[in-house]
Amino acid sequence: MTALLLTLKKQPELPVDLSPLTPDKLKGKSKAQISAIKLINGKDKTPVSTLFSVSGSDTENIRIQRSCRQLTHIGEDMSFGEIQVRGDAGNYLGKHMHGGHIKVSGHSGDSTACGLKGGLIEIDGDVGDRLGANFIGELHGMSDGTVIVSGNAGHRVGERMRRGTIVVRGHVGEYCANWMLAGSIIVLGKTGNYLGNGMKRGTVILTKKPRHMIATFRHCGLLKIEFLRLFFKQMALANKEFNFFRNFGPEAIRFAGDVSCEGLGEILVLKNARISK
Repeated sequence: MTALLLTLKKQPELPVDLSPLTPDKLKGKSKAQISAIKLINGKDKTPVSTLFSVSGSDTENIRIQRSCRQLTHIGEDMSFGEIQVRGDAGNYLGKHMHGGHIKVSGHSGDSTACGLKGGLIEIDGDVGDRLGANFIGELHGMSDGTVIVSGNAGHRVGERMRRGTIVVRGHVGEYCANWMLAGSIIVLGKTGNYLGNGMKRGTVILTKKPRHMIATFRHCGLLKIEFLRLFFKQMALANKEFNFFRNFGPEAIRFAGDVSCEGLGEILVLKNARISK
């Protein structure tokens, strides 16, 4: 079987909710049935065949061609299979995703991986605000899974995150790890203000000293943290994109906090980290 190919005919003027087009929801459906599915397009409902040219039959491997930022909720609630987005993706990519793999060749919008529960999301470009954060009205952000961003990320990366791993190879905005409960965030570029604000637990690993460190984090000095050696080895083995972690050593300056909320989190600034993309 060939992958199910959805080629966007022209960029829609209003956002289109693609949450019905996941391997879970398309399993067992024919090409005609898929073409007839109605997608929320602004205030209207539009058949898939009006927006996309449809070909192929393997619903576990979905390819979205000529994608744009108006296509939202891609991969929402999916638990298996693969979705490849060739182009940009809109807001809520991978929302509440349980498993599977989403790969975006361009940029992604706000609230990417919000409420993520499992699986792997890879973004070749930049992402908007609230990466891996909590969905509106929910107490917790992502609770498992892995997100890899090759570009930059906006504000509030990992807000209320409770488990999982986020890797940003570029820069991140303000309030990274805001009210973080647990999990790991790795940033290879620069970080904005208010890093770790309200952080309860979890680990933030940086290769560059923060421009601004809030006063409620305690400076613990330069330490040799042996678990980092094992962590970096495991990351390199888990994904070929992480081979550069083999260059990282276990020495880091440790900051502990946020003590204003009796937090037990840590921010580790690596010493002499070498990055090779």
